[in-house]
Parts: sequence; C-alpha cells; structure tokens
Amino acid sequence: MDNNTSKLIRQDTNWRAVHDEFVSTFPQYDQNTTVVLTGAKPNALILVTDALGQQIAARKDVFSSVFAPGANQFIQDNALLYVETDNLDDIISKLADAQPFLSAIAEHNSIRGILELLTDALESDEDLSGIDQIANAFALAIDATLTKDAKAISWRDELLQPDTSEIFYQVIFVKGKQEYGKELPNGLIVGELQSLIDKFEHPLDSGIDIRLTGQVPLEHGEIVSAWQSVNLAGTVALIMLAAVLFWGVRSLRVIAATYLSMLCGLIWTAAWAMFSVGHYNTISILFLVMFIGLGVDFAIHLCLKYQEALENTDKKTALLDTNERLGTALILCGITSGIGFLAFVPTEYIGLRELGIISAGGMLIAIFVSLTLIPAFFAITTEPMASNALPLASQLTNLIGQHAKLTSIATLGTAVVLAFYAKQATFDYSTLSLKDPDSEAMATLKELHDHDIITDYALNYIAENLVESQSVSEKFKSLETVSEAITPFDYLPRDQAEKVFLLEDGKYLLDSVFYAEPNNEQLSDQRLVEVLGELRSVIRARLNEPDPKSHLKQSLRELDASIISLLQSDAQTRQQFSDLIVPPIKAEINWLQKVLGAQAMELDNLPMPLRERLIASDGRSIVTVTPSETLVPLESLRRFTEDVRSVAPAVTGRPVLDLGIGEIVVTAFTEALLLAVFLIFVVLLMTLKSFIDAVLVFIPLSLTALVVLSFSVLVDMPLNMANVVVIPLIFGLGVDNGIHIVKRFHQVNNPQELVRSSTPKAVFLSNLTSFSTFSALSLSSHQGIYSIGILLTVGLFTLMFLTLVSLPALLTTFSTPNRDR
Repeated sequence: MDNNTSKLIRQDTNWRAVHDEFVSTFPQYDQNTTVVLTGAKPNALILVTDALGQQIAARKDVFSSVFAPGANQFIQDNALLYVETDNLDDIISKLADAQPFLSAIAEHNSIRGILELLTDALESDEDLSGIDQIANAFALAIDATLTKDAKAISWRDELLQPDTSEIFYQVIFVKGKQEYGKELPNGLIVGELQSLIDKFEHPLDSGIDIRLTGQVPLEHGEIVSAWQSVNLAGTVALIMLAAVLFWGVRSLRVIAATYLSMLCGLIWTAAWAMFSVGHYNTISILFLVMFIGLGVDFAIHLCLKYQEALENTDKKTALLDTNERLGTALILCGITSGIGFLAFVPTEYIGLRELGIISAGGMLIAIFVSLTLIPAFFAITTEPMASNALPLASQLTNLIGQHAKLTSIATLGTAVVLAFYAKQATFDYSTLSLKDPDSEAMATLKELHDHDIITDYALNYIAENLVESQSVSEKFKSLETVSEAITPFDYLPRDQAEKVFLLEDGKYLLDSVFYAEPNNEQLSDQRLVEVLGELRSVIRARLNEPDPKSHLKQSLRELDASIISLLQSDAQTRQQFSDLIVPPIKAEINWLQKVLGAQAMELDNLPMPLRERLIASDGRSIVTVTPSETLVPLESLRRFTEDVRSVAPAVTGRPVLDLGIGEIVVTAFTEALLLAVFLIFVVLLMTLKSFIDAVLVFIPLSLTALVVLSFSVLVDMPLNMANVVVIPLIFGLGVDNGIHIVKRFHQVNNPQELVRSSTPKAVFLSNLTSFSTFSALSLSSHQGIYSIGILLTVGLFTLMFLTLVSLPALLTTFSTPNRDR
C-alpha cells in the first residue's frame, strides 16, 4: 500500500511547484509533528517542555530535528521583553510586593528569614498586600513535603502567577524518520513520541497535558483510520451479506456458491491490483470492501435465474438456459460498471484513477467468475431449494398494472423538484474534512486554531531579502482579508525601549536582593520548630480578629493547618520543607537578575534554530500571511487566497493547496461523470437497440443522483475528495439493475409476469447486499469513507425503489415488450 497521500493528486501543477520550492528552502516546515503541552503554570510548563524536548532530541536514530521555541534558553533569558507592556507592568508590581520575601531568602541560607518576615508582617498594622500569596506558597510547600510523592514547586509561577485562570501553551516541533515502504510510514515517529510521552516524568508535570498534532500525526491517523475502517467494514459486510442471503434465498448451496465466487473474485481482483497498479492507496483500498457487495450482484442474478429455471426443466438444461438468457445481460452489466470506474482514468485525480483501474478489472473478473465457477459448482452439487417470491410482489404487480402512468408522472415530477434542491449541493475543498474530527490530532489542531496559537490556514511567501519582506508585508496588510503579515522582524519584541525602561525599574527595586550579603548561619531543627510555633501564634491571633480580610483569612487558615501537620512530623521532613523553598527560590533570584538585565535586540541576536526558520542561508526570508476571517466557507477561502496571490502569486500554504487539489477533484468528478454517462448511454443504445429504453434506464439513475445531492444538502454533508466517487458509481453500478429489468421486460408477455419473475427479486437482493456492504462503511471514523457509506446507502436504497417501482412503470408507459430483442 502506498501511504503517501500527496501522490493522490498530480504533482506537476504550478501551485505544487511553488510549494515544493518553499519546502526546499524551509524544510523545517514540512512533515512536522507538533507536540502540544498545556497547563495553568507557565514556568512549570516551560521547564517540562524543555525536559521533554531534550528526551526527544536524544533519540537521534528516530528524530532529526527538535525545536521548542518557548523553552529556548535565549527566549527564556529575554522572556520579559516578549511580555505585553501592560502585563510586564503588573509583573514588576508583583516583584515589588515580593521584594521582602526575596530579600529574606537572599540574606539567609535558611528559611528562618522568611518565617520571621512573615511573623513580623502579620504582627504589624502595615499593608499586608502580597502576604496571602506568600502564605499560600508556604502551605503548598508544606503539603508537598508531607505527601509521599512530593512534587517540586515552581516558585516563579507562585510569585508571578497572572490573576486570570488562563491556560498556557508550549509547542515542540519534531521532524523524524519516515518509512514510506512500510504499512504505516509515520508509525515509527508517532509510536516513539507516544512512548516517550507515556514514560515521561518530571517533578513539575502535575496538571500538564501533552498531545500530538501536525501533518505527520494527521496523516498517520488518516491511514490508521482507513485500515481500521476497511477491516471493520469488511467484517460487518460479510456478516450482513450472510444474513441477507439466508433471508433472501434460503438455500445453503446458493449461499455457498455466492461466497465461493466472491472469495475467488476477491483474490483475483487483489492480484489484478498488484499487476495493473502495483499498490493500493487510501482510496482504492476501499474496493476490497466494495467488491463484497458488487461482486455478489452478478452471482445473485445467476443463482436466482437458475433456481427459476429448475422449476420447469432438469439441471443441465437449466444451467445452459441460465447462462444463455442471462450471460449477455451480465456481460453488459460488467462493461457498464467497468465504464463507470474507468471514467476516472483520464482525469488528474490519481487516487481515483487507480481505484478506477482496479475496480474495472474487478468487475470483469466478477463476471467471468460468475459465468464459469457458479455453473460448475451447481453442476457437481445437488439442486438448491426453490427461491421465495419477491416481498410485496402482489402489491407491486397491482401498482404497475393499474397505476403505471400515474407512477411515471410522479417519478418525472419528483425529478424536476429535486433538481432545484440538488443545485445547492457544495464541495468541501478542505483536505482536513477527511480526518476524524474526534481524533487527538484534529481536536488539538482545532484548539490551537481557536486560541490563535497556530493556524493551519496561513499563506507563506518567500521574499528575496529582508527589505522585500518588509515592503510586501505592507501590501499584504492593506488587504481587507488579511489579519497579519508576519516578517522575521515581527519575531523581535515590540516596544523594546519602553520595556527595557520597565526592566531597569524592576532591577532597581530588587538591587537589595541581588547584591545581598548572605548569612551562612545554619538553622537547627529546634530553632525551626520555635520559629514555626511563633508564626502559628501570630496566625491564630490574626484569625481571632473580628474582621480580617476574607481572602487573607482563608489563606492563613490553610497555612495554620499545614504548620500543625509539619510540627507533628520529624526533623527530616522539616528539612525537606526547607529544601523545597530555599534552593529553588535562590535559582529564581538568579534568573530574575538575568532577565531584568535584558537589553534591546536585533535579528542577529535571535537564536540560530529560530533564525533558520525565518531566513534562508541565501538571505531569502519568509513572510507569513494570516486571514482576517474564518476560511470555512469556500467563498472566504477563495477570496483570501486570490487577494494574497494578487500581491504575490508565488505563495503557498493549505488554502492554496486545498483550492488546487479541490479544483482537480471537481474537474475529475465532472469529467468522469460526463464520460461515464456518455459511454454507458452509447453501450445501452448498441445493446438495447432502443433510444427510448436507453433513456428510461437513465431516469432512475439521474433521479437517484438528485436524491443523493439533495440529501447531502439536507444533512450538511458536502461532497469531498473521497465521496465524489459516489455519483459516477451510481451511474456505473445502477445501470446494471436497469439492464436486467429491461431485458426481462422484453422476454415476458406483460408487466405482471415481469414482477413475478426472478429478475425483480434478484435486483432487490443484489441491492440489499450492496446496501448492507456500503452501510458498513458508515461505521468508519475516516470522514471520507464514512460519507461514502452514508451517501451510497441512501443512493442504493433510492435506486432499488426506483428500479423496482418507477422503471417498470416507465417501461409500461413508454416502451413496448419485444421478445425478439
């Protein structure tokens, strides 16, 4: 199986050449896996991201490139420059509130200074702002110490935590080793990443979710979904087929002959696929399931006709009569079905072209097996049981015999009405519409898009140099459909002068912290217990006051309960409590000294892994253009793409690719449909030798197509890259039913005899088997396969009804039985 989904469409288009040039210049953006980490504590999230990124990078046998922009050391050293100015001002204010706390740590190598500071603050009548924050942090540290599985505390998050309940994001971009020769080319990448994530542990990983998305997991998920769908649908189809045959024919020999021909035909078709194409793709693999329903059709017609012939003659004569009377019709059915599939061969949709080649051969194989293996099987077995009559045969006989003209008028009138509704059918150009929306990769991608973290609908342009990137960016920004046009300069912090000024203020406020002379006196456990006891006495006094601040009261109550537990523990536990506070906070003080000293930067200062993603080695630079509106409606997608391309034609990205692929698919659909209709009509004219009969056969097919299109509008299931095959298939496969009905209509004396013959029942059962097979596809999580199953199920049910009710009525009204045809 060729799992490279990019090969489903012809590769020599202009838009593809532009995309290939972009990938050649910036290979970092192609075939990526995005590891997404989310959590409520930004610093803990960064530390976890960095640790996970290092573990991934260590697997050089699998991963060739790992880049975590938010955890990059340069970005961390200049983190406050990337904060919005208003938020930076809030951070400086929080640092000012925490200054006494930090000074107490800096001046002592023990926790004594902080505890005494907290005690003095609670005893005084001074401003207690920030005390509740420190109290909460202490309670958290004590609880963490007393827990057997103690977790470290991110003090930066505790001291600088934003006042909102915002969820923060970090991403890691990973490129790895793809194995296109294997069943799952991205299986190694996704499997190893999932294994690393499952085994990953970090002291600060509590409350952090890790998920995978990006091109590689999406394609991997689509292939896995396709394989699972084929296996599931195939299994369900075989079970449902057995149930339908047992109910319909009630003969184990007929069922055995049918299954034998199906199994033989399936094996031969698989061999034909390897001989003619050499592989399956994610679309053509479906024919293995489709054959279960389609290949059985011919066998059912043959078996039922044989059962009917046995009622009046011996076995040998019945077999000869069956092949003689039905052989021509079956061969004609195989040819018309093959034409329906082959109609995709001249198109540029390679995925359906290969499906057409395999399926057309499969249809001819099914005919050959039915006309040879089944008669041979019956020749060496005993006679099968007689078949039952068609359900509701008497009602159908009365309807056709007494109300043929009225039924014909109703059929034609319905077609006119549905034609107006079917015109509203649309085509979904998004290749993402084929993915499972509930999969982790798709759900995560949508979440990133909704939160403006990453958009999959941006367009990229390669400017010749930085000067051009600036000028073309201004042109892009002037377009109403454009939200942003991002150049390498936009990766520098904004308002750097103002932010540097604020950082200098913050550094001035904390000078006493940074340059404090530490006291190296050791704190004994006895003294620590005394200090904790003094703090608890002050807390109790505060809690007994009539109206302390409610939020402070709650924090102090929690801290009091934690101190009691700590005092009741042993000296080693209390030392662990101290270790959870002093060394980590000293490390945060060192970080603060570094980030508060950050200076304005230029492009040359950006870290190399980031610069390589923005500026190529030859000086060309990337400009990323994002849309100002959602691109779900086709009109918005086309308007945004055309506007951007009017400024710079050589842009690429999902909007351009989706439009390009969509145009090829729509063109292929139109060409295949017209070609199939024309060739099938010509074959019908040549074989039926009646223009009227040929037209009448097409009426149920056309009406079925209108019903399917109208249904797609009603349930909001637009046509997509996969289910466009449905309408041509309706003509290619549905014409078989019409041929059988027309042939038998001209072999009997009247419509009533037609209904009582084996043909309507064979049509009914063959449609029922196809119905059960294709409905099994609707169990798929792959949206393309799922929609094929739904639309074909609706189409086959409609086709069965129209073939058994409307076509006989139309023949009775507009045609004349001619036993010589």
